[in-house]
Amino acid sequence: MATETQSQTAQSTDRSFADRIDAWLAEDMSPKRALAVYAVIGVYMTFLLLPVAYMVLATFTSADFLYSPRLVPALGDLTLQNYVSILSTGLFQQYFINSTIVATSTTLLTLVVGTLAAYSLSRFEYPGRNTLLFSFLGTQMLPRVLILIPFFLVMFSLSLIDSLLGIVIAHSVLGIPLGTWLLKGYFDDIPKSLDEAAKMDGCSHLDILWRIIIPMSLPGITVAGFYTFILSWNDFLFVSILSQTAATRTLPFGLQLFQSQNTVAWELLLTAATITMIPVVVLFAVFQRWVVEGLATGGMKGT
Repeated sequence: MATETQSQTAQSTDRSFADRIDAWLAEDMSPKRALAVYAVIGVYMTFLLLPVAYMVLATFTSADFLYSPRLVPALGDLTLQNYVSILSTGLFQQYFINSTIVATSTTLLTLVVGTLAAYSLSRFEYPGRNTLLFSFLGTQMLPRVLILIPFFLVMFSLSLIDSLLGIVIAHSVLGIPLGTWLLKGYFDDIPKSLDEAAKMDGCSHLDILWRIIIPMSLPGITVAGFYTFILSWNDFLFVSILSQTAATRTLPFGLQLFQSQNTVAWELLLTAATITMIPVVVLFAVFQRWVVEGLATGGMKGT
């Protein structure tokens, strides 16, 4: 009884605190309050971005600076030699090309299959529909290490070990269920009356999907594609099992080139990590408007 009373008291305290925050935010923003809010946001963003900024700064310095006690480099410590060394490494170039091929192919395959599957789940009723939908979500709850051995055996039987196609299929198996779930939630927000009006004009289901659903769902499709690209670009686990030679390895393997059993070339490792990060940052910068709109208007909802 005492525990229940304490719990109710805590909930009441939380609600009153939340109400006070809501009331505080709802009031007119005075200059002092606006300055306080921006100061808090600035401290928070500094906490998040400072390690990344220092990593990028370290890529323009020599190894002597990294092993020195100084926090700020002198002008004499600045150099582009790290980037020259990384970009002239043949294996790193091969890994970068492989990552680009695998991530791009996985994204395209996931969007094509996921869009068709999401349209089917959103617009048609058939036995097992809900079970199929929730099974997609259930696949995301399994630890990936549990499916490694079965996946390796299937790929071995199909002679897809040590091939880029095998890695693309493996990453698509991970991306399609969540992509379908995300797109289905977004398609549900499009009124079905538009489908009926298009049918009266003689459109087939594929015409409706191509001419109405996809143009109105571009933010949601962008969110699904962006998530899939990051999933494939950053994957190390499946590549470490399915790839046997340098011809099929990707960038997460490339970061291992600059460390040995006893030493780590930190200046080269940080530079390689920065180059690995650049495509994702550029992709987000290009599609930022659609990604934010998709997240804000239902792309992450799912039903």
